[in-house]
Amino acid sequence: MKAGDKRSRPLTRLILGVLGACWISRPLSARAAGPAEEPDFITTRLSTMSVRIPGYAQVEPQLAWGQRPPSGCPASGLWLKAAYYGADAQAIRVGMRGSFKPAGTDAPRGVPVRVCAVFSLLRSDGGESVALAAAAPRPGWINGMFGTVDIQGPIESLIAVPTRALIVDHGDWWVLVRNSQGQDVPRQVVPGPSRGWQTFIKRGLKAGEKVVIVNAYLKFHRNVSKNYQPPD
Repeated sequence: MKAGDKRSRPLTRLILGVLGACWISRPLSARAAGPAEEPDFITTRLSTMSVRIPGYAQVEPQLAWGQRPPSGCPASGLWLKAAYYGADAQAIRVGMRGSFKPAGTDAPRGVPVRVCAVFSLLRSDGGESVALAAAAPRPGWINGMFGTVDIQGPIESLIAVPTRALIVDHGDWWVLVRNSQGQDVPRQVVPGPSRGWQTFIKRGLKAGEKVVIVNAYLKFHRNVSKNYQPPD
C-alpha cells in the first residue's frame, strides 16, 4: 500500500481518534501534574547509636599501679594501662567493655577487655589513666606490649538529622523547625557524633518534629536579617 493511497486515510483517522479519546479520558490533574517535588524537610525520629572510644594502651604489671589494686581489678597478673582525653575520658565508666589489639599483629579480632578502674588524677599530658583487665582467660600478654584499645560506649537513643540541616552561627548550632503554621523557626541544638551523612542530636529536638534540610543555612540567615532591628 502506497503512502499516498486514499485507502490508508480511514485507518489513520481511526488510530488518531483512539489516541485522542485516551488523552481526553485522562483527568485534567494527571495531564497537568509534573514530577513530584521532594520535600524540603524531614520528620525526626529516634535512632540508636553506640559510641566507640579508641585509644592507645600498654600492658603493665599490677605493681606499677601501687600496692593495693582498685576494687574490681585483678589482684595479680598483667593489666592494660590506657590514657584518654577530654570528652572521651568523661564518657568512660567502670564495667565498659572493648578489645585490645597488640601492635604488629594481623589478628582480625582483639583480646576482649573490660574497664576495671578510672583514675581521676590527671597525667602530666592532661589525660586520665584507665585500667583495663582481660575479659578472657590466658590473653597471651607480655609486659610492655603496646597496642590500640577500643572501648564500646553505652547504646543511646538520639535524634538523627542530615548534617546539611545543621547551621553554625557565632559558635552555636541551630536547625530550622517547621511549626504547625508552616513557619521555619530557629532552634538551638547540641550536636553529638556524626555517622556518614547524618549527625546525632544530644539536646534540642524530639521525635516527630519537622526539620528543614534544603537551603537551611540561607533560610536561617534570611530569617535573622528579616527580624534584625538596628540600634537606635
